[in-house]
Amino acid sequence: MKDDYDMLSPTAIHTVFHKDELFAAMALLYDIGTPLKSRFVSNGLNDTYAVDTDTGKYVLRIYKHNWRTESDILFELDLLDFLKGCDLPVSHPIARRDGGWLTELNAPEGVRYAALFSYAYGTGKVDLETSRTYGSAIAELHGAMDRYEPRHKRFELDAKHLLDEPLAQLLPFLQHRPDDIKLVEDIAGRLSKHLASAADGAYDWGVCHGDLHGWNVFHTADGGLTHFDFDCCGIGWRSYDLSVYLWDLVHGKEDGFKHECWDAFIEAYMAERPLSQQDLALIPVFVAVRQLWLMGLHTGRSGIWGAWQDDGYFDGKLKFLSAWVQAHEL
Repeated sequence: MKDDYDMLSPTAIHTVFHKDELFAAMALLYDIGTPLKSRFVSNGLNDTYAVDTDTGKYVLRIYKHNWRTESDILFELDLLDFLKGCDLPVSHPIARRDGGWLTELNAPEGVRYAALFSYAYGTGKVDLETSRTYGSAIAELHGAMDRYEPRHKRFELDAKHLLDEPLAQLLPFLQHRPDDIKLVEDIAGRLSKHLASAADGAYDWGVCHGDLHGWNVFHTADGGLTHFDFDCCGIGWRSYDLSVYLWDLVHGKEDGFKHECWDAFIEAYMAERPLSQQDLALIPVFVAVRQLWLMGLHTGRSGIWGAWQDDGYFDGKLKFLSAWVQAHEL
């Protein structure tokens, strides 16, 4: 007889489903044909799968337990359906045979939601040409989002979401680095004042993609593109939305923060959808905010992704943050 030490039952916080069993079940719920080949693509903020069927290609996202509420997800899917109706090139949700968008999965950690999306063809590419194309496309996207009327509640991309909550996740990981705790708190305090000043309704505020780092869009050889991964969307500052593209181009650097791809992107955007000078002036602020948001995301998800946020990680991330705020006098 086995003793108690041979049969432990720790709590699962994240499980991965068997891909073939998963799509065999999904094929009964969705009119997608017969699955031919499936693959588990990534364990990111959510789990992403891809499947080839005899009728086409599809992407399945399984939201992690307690990552997004049902209302949060329905906001995202409804927004995508609206953008599809505006003839914008987005990876859009595919309805089940019964008309629903979400499928509940019973995982050991609790209920998880699954949504099926159309496939985004093309490849990720960031250069001068794609930056111009993307800038124009985001101006068009924001213009359409101005007309969207949400039917579901979702968190806002405000100071609480972008700064306060990430700091609560990050600071416990810096307890052995007291000087860096002070550094982060000082910078965050100054950034918080900027955000408070921008919360008066005078800035461009509306539905945002939330993660426009340049790799959530695929470009095709004929100059077309498809937007995807709206998991970080919400209502917030448009300056923040745009800042993510700049952040992706420069983060990790310590100087020489100008980048020709950013110039091409923002010029193309402004040609289609001009922004005020006060909105443009906020973009450097949001690059710093984004860096803190990312660090809070990484540390906050360490229980699932692994605690690889070591001293080398903090050295690099904080070196860029310090250099950026100093260069822009934030």
